[in-house]
Amino acid sequence: MSEPLAFAMPTSPAGDGGVSRLTERALQGLLRERGWRAATAALCTELTLALGCRRVALGWRVDGRVRVVGLSHGAQLAEHPVLGGVAEAMQEAMGQGLTLCVPRVADGAVRITLAQRALIKREGVAAVLTVPLAQDGEVLGALLCERDDGRFTPIDIIAMEDVARTVAPLLRLLHEGELSWRQRWQRSWREWVAADDPRTRRLRQAGLGIAGLMLVALMAVPLPHRVQANARVEGAEQRGLTAPLDAYLRQLHVRPGDFIKKGQVLAQLSDEDLRQQARSREAEVAQHDNAFVDAFTKGERSQAAQAQARAAEARAQLALVEQQLARTRITAPFDGVVIAGDLSQRLGAPLKRSDLLFTVSPMTGWRVVLEVDERQITWVQTGQVARLLLTALPSQPVELKVQRITPVARTVDGRQRYEVVADPVGQPPAGWRPGLQGVARIELPPEPLGWRWGREAWQAWRWASWSWF
Repeated sequence: MSEPLAFAMPTSPAGDGGVSRLTERALQGLLRERGWRAATAALCTELTLALGCRRVALGWRVDGRVRVVGLSHGAQLAEHPVLGGVAEAMQEAMGQGLTLCVPRVADGAVRITLAQRALIKREGVAAVLTVPLAQDGEVLGALLCERDDGRFTPIDIIAMEDVARTVAPLLRLLHEGELSWRQRWQRSWREWVAADDPRTRRLRQAGLGIAGLMLVALMAVPLPHRVQANARVEGAEQRGLTAPLDAYLRQLHVRPGDFIKKGQVLAQLSDEDLRQQARSREAEVAQHDNAFVDAFTKGERSQAAQAQARAAEARAQLALVEQQLARTRITAPFDGVVIAGDLSQRLGAPLKRSDLLFTVSPMTGWRVVLEVDERQITWVQTGQVARLLLTALPSQPVELKVQRITPVARTVDGRQRYEVVADPVGQPPAGWRPGLQGVARIELPPEPLGWRWGREAWQAWRWASWSWF
């Protein structure tokens, strides 16, 4: 087997001039383009033209593997099925950390060139030269040159080694400039793990010790466990006031948020038609009374009885109309607050019987409704303690006690939530009123954080596996 060159040889002044010119052209090609891909392609093209090669390829170590990242003349990487052999030849040179040239220039040293010779046989080229790219003792990649006729001379080899030493730092800077934050973090982590200096070893040992202590704490130390839910304050009793008949809304005296007194008029419906009916019924009553008196005076008892019956019927109809007139005034059934029913935009609009006009609530009793996510509802039990913090009263947390869990869910913001009813423990602070909203935390039995995360992860996996498979 023939051996490749060891390359520890002096150069002539002419050779020095050749080396400097090749390096200058390589730098011009590398710095002429912007971006990693364009710069590597330009570098390979300049080297191909300067050395008279068939093709020049640039390989780079990515995630522990050598990948061809640049080809001369702007060739597309995906269109070259032979790149696997090129990468193997580059890996052979990078693994040995030496420049490999086939056919060799005799120097008495033995080098492994199996992948280089396999590439020559596969591609039918006359010579292959592979030069590793290294910086500070770290092999970053390799340059591989293929020539159709003739061999690579010692001057060519020394020139390529000078190019490799010069462009390796620049290529590294270009490559690192296009890495994402995740790739940079992964590379830094691998470098830190692979480092073997005493200071790094001590840091690794300390980090492993801290991680072990944290794991033990997560699995063994019970921590408070809470279920968080949106909450709203409601009156213990709420009453809806509806339209008693078909009519028009004539006057409005209150709006949501207003405090009301028992018997206070909240709204007035139109009553012109009812008043006209009342006057008509009054006239009928007077007419039948006169007929009764006239018949009774004449001694016509049958006619008197008929007139008396008709008068009674007219009085009943008059009483019904007067009752309907009284119901056109919507009054407060108790002292409290209006929590719903803004009719200011419906003045003069027609209302149908049983249309909801107002929702009122007394100021004597309270309850809090918690909206618990369906994934956490199984953890909530009656009798558990909760703490509520209202948006309007952030400095006055209130203790609650769960009283009832409703069995029906409703959709809130695209998620299913169950309503949990809780009552305040003791007297609520001043300023409470129906409609206030806040956040409540239901206290659950303490448990280690690791067990909690593990249970939630297991439930998520069970749900996903059941849904997907």
